[in-house]
Amino acid sequence: MSERLPAIGQSESSTQGLLRIATAIEIAATLDELLMLALNEFVQGLGVSLCGVLQLDASGETIALISTFPPRVSLPPPIPLRDLPLVQNSLQQRQSLQIVDIAEILQQGNRSPTAINLLQTLLEAQVRSLLIIPLVAQDRVIGALAFATLRQSRRFNEQEVSIARLMSSQLAAAITAFRTIEEAEHRNAELATLNDIAAAVNSLLDPRDIYHLVMEKINQFFRVDAGSLLMLDEETGELVFVMTLEEGQEKLVGMRIPPGLGIAGYVARTQQYAIVHDPDNDPRFYREVSEGIGYDVKSILCVPIVVKGRTIGVIELLNKRSGHFTEEEAIRLNRMAATIGIALENARLFQQVSTVRDRFEAIVNSASDGILMADMRGVIVASNVAAARLYNCSRDALVGRQIDDLITELLERAQVVEEPAWLNDGAPHRVLEIELVEGPIRYLRHTILPVLDAAGNQIGRLALFENIEKERELARLREDYTGMLIHDLRAPLTAIMNGIMMVQRGLGGPVSSQQQELLSIAHQGSQTMLEMVNTLLDISKMEQGRMTLNLEPLSPYAVVDEAIERLQAYAQQRQITLVQDLAVGLPLIEADREKIVRVLQNLIDNAIKFSPSGGNVTIGARHLLLPAATNDGMHPDIPLSLPALPAGSWLIYWVSDEGPGIPPQYHARIFEKFGQVQQQKARGTGLGLTFCKLAVEAHHGQIWLRSREGSGSTFAFVVPVAQ
Repeated sequence: MSERLPAIGQSESSTQGLLRIATAIEIAATLDELLMLALNEFVQGLGVSLCGVLQLDASGETIALISTFPPRVSLPPPIPLRDLPLVQNSLQQRQSLQIVDIAEILQQGNRSPTAINLLQTLLEAQVRSLLIIPLVAQDRVIGALAFATLRQSRRFNEQEVSIARLMSSQLAAAITAFRTIEEAEHRNAELATLNDIAAAVNSLLDPRDIYHLVMEKINQFFRVDAGSLLMLDEETGELVFVMTLEEGQEKLVGMRIPPGLGIAGYVARTQQYAIVHDPDNDPRFYREVSEGIGYDVKSILCVPIVVKGRTIGVIELLNKRSGHFTEEEAIRLNRMAATIGIALENARLFQQVSTVRDRFEAIVNSASDGILMADMRGVIVASNVAAARLYNCSRDALVGRQIDDLITELLERAQVVEEPAWLNDGAPHRVLEIELVEGPIRYLRHTILPVLDAAGNQIGRLALFENIEKERELARLREDYTGMLIHDLRAPLTAIMNGIMMVQRGLGGPVSSQQQELLSIAHQGSQTMLEMVNTLLDISKMEQGRMTLNLEPLSPYAVVDEAIERLQAYAQQRQITLVQDLAVGLPLIEADREKIVRVLQNLIDNAIKFSPSGGNVTIGARHLLLPAATNDGMHPDIPLSLPALPAGSWLIYWVSDEGPGIPPQYHARIFEKFGQVQQQKARGTGLGLTFCKLAVEAHHGQIWLRSREGSGSTFAFVVPVAQ
C-alpha cells in the first residue's frame, strides 16, 4: 500500500482545506511562522509525509531549501540550479514536476555529481516520490513547493496536482507580501544601523572605538557568530585586521593577510562580494587565520569597501546563526559597506588633518593629477605630490616660484604641444595636450583655472596637469580598431563585390535570370555593409578631429538631385513620392560634396523608411541672410523654428515625412551613436543620424528636428554658404 493520508477532496472538500490554509496564512506573524503553518496544512491536505519550500536567489542561479514540515534541525546549502536540470526545466516552463521513484531516476545516469549526491541523500532519508510545483508571484518564479512521500512510491493524480498548484499560488502570494514587509523592515533597520555608525564616527576620536562599533552593529544586524573589518595597507597591498568581534570579544587585531590570498584578498582584488557555504572545499580559503585561533569557519560572507572606485578594505562575516547567507544579504551588506566606507574614509582623512591648510593639503595630495596654486601675483603658494613628481623636485622647491616660469619650463621639455579643438570649442579656458620627451609621465593635459573666493572674486590661479597616458593608449587601440575595419573588412568586401560583378557579367559562364537576381541581392547586401563600414570610419575620424573636408563650390540643386537619384528606386519600391521645395536663386555653397550628399541621403532614406506607402517626402532648401545673430524663432517659408545662429549667410535644407513621428524623450539621443527609437519597427544601425550630425558640425553648421507622435518629422540642417 502506498503511503497516503486523507486528501483534500476525499475526507473534506478542497474548498474547506484551502480556506484552512488561507487562515493559517492570515494568522502568521512572520515568514517562518507562515511557512510552518502553511506546510503543516499542505502535508495534511495532500496526504504526504514531507513538504518543503525551495527559494531561488536574486540572480535565479541557485536554489535553497528554506523550510520543511516536519521541521529539520539543519538545512542543506544552496545548490546551483544548472546542476538540477529537471527542476530548472520545471521552473523555466512553470510546469509541475513529478518523480514517482527517485531510485529509478538515479539509475538512469547522465546526472551531475551534485544531482547524484542530492538523490542519494533523499534515498538515505527514505524519500521515494516527489511532486514539485513552481511558486509564481507577480509573473515571476520565486521558488518551488515540494511534496514528498517516504518509503513508498506514489503517483499524484491530476486532481491532486491541481490542488497543489492552488496551494502554491496562495503560498507564493503570501511569501511575496511577507518579503515586501520584511524588506521594508530590513531597510529601516539598515538605515538605523548606518545612522548609528555615522553618529559614532562623528563623535568618537579613537579609530579602534569606531571599528569596534561598526562591527558590533554589523554582527547584530546580520546575526552572525563573528565578523571582521580588514583595511588595505596601500604600501604593502596586505589586508590588516583592524577589528574582529567574536561574541563581543576583540581578536586578530594587527594580523595581516598577504596580497590576494583568502576570500578577503579575492574580494579586495575583484571588488565583488563572495558567499562561501563550504570553506573547506573552496580553494580561495586561507586557513592560517582561523586555524591559528582554533575557530571553525562554516560559512562566509565577504564584501569589499570601495570608495571612489578604490578598495580600502573588506567586511567579512562568519557563520550565520540560522540558515545560510543569501544573495539579498550580500547585496545589502555591499550597499552598507559603501556608506560605511565613506564614513571610515572621512574619519581617516579628518584624523590626518587638524587645520584648514592641512585638510586642503591632504585632499590635494590624494589627487593623482598635478596641482599648482598661485596667488594674484603668479607666485606658487601650494603644490601637491603629483606636481612635485612632474618637476622632479620637492613641493617646497616649487613654492615661491612664478607659475608662468614653471609652465614655460614644462613646454620646453615637450616634444609635442597640441590644442585639441574638441576640448577648446566653446571652453572658457585654454586646454593643451603635451607629450614630454622624458620623465615619469609622458602625456599630460594642462589647463589653468581661476581660483575664486566665496564672493566670486578671483584670488589666484590653479594649474592642473592631468595624466592622460591611459587615454592615449585607448586612442591608439581605437586607431588599431579603425585600421582593422579598413584592412580586414573593406578589402574582403570589395573582393566579394568584384567577384559578384564578374559572375554577373558572365565571366564564369552563362548566368540565368534567377541567378542574376540572387547575385544582385548579394551585391546589394555587400554594398550596404561597405557603406556601414565607411560610415563607421568617417564617424571615428570626425570624432577624433581627423576628417579632412574636400571643400569645393557646390550647387545646392545638384546636391539634392544626386541624393534623390541614389534613392529614387527605393522610393518607387515603397510607393513614396519625393517632392522638391527648393527656392529659386540659391547661392553656391562651399562644402564637401560626398559628405553633404550623404547627409541628405541619410535624411531622405529615413523619411522614406518611416513614411506610409503612398505618402510624400518633401525636400526643401532656402537661403538665409542673417544681418545679426538670431535665437530660436520662425522664419518665412521654413516649416520649423531656427536654432541660435550667428550673423551671416546660411543655406538651410530640410526633409519632412508623414511617418509616425518621434516621441520627445528621443529628440536628444537620436543623434547619438546607435541611438534609436525603441518602439519603431523599422530598424537600422543607428549610425546614420550620428554621421549627419558630425558631418554638419564639421562644416560649422547645425542639425535639429521637429517632430510629434502621429504628425510626422522634419529634420533640418544649416551650413554656412562660405567656409
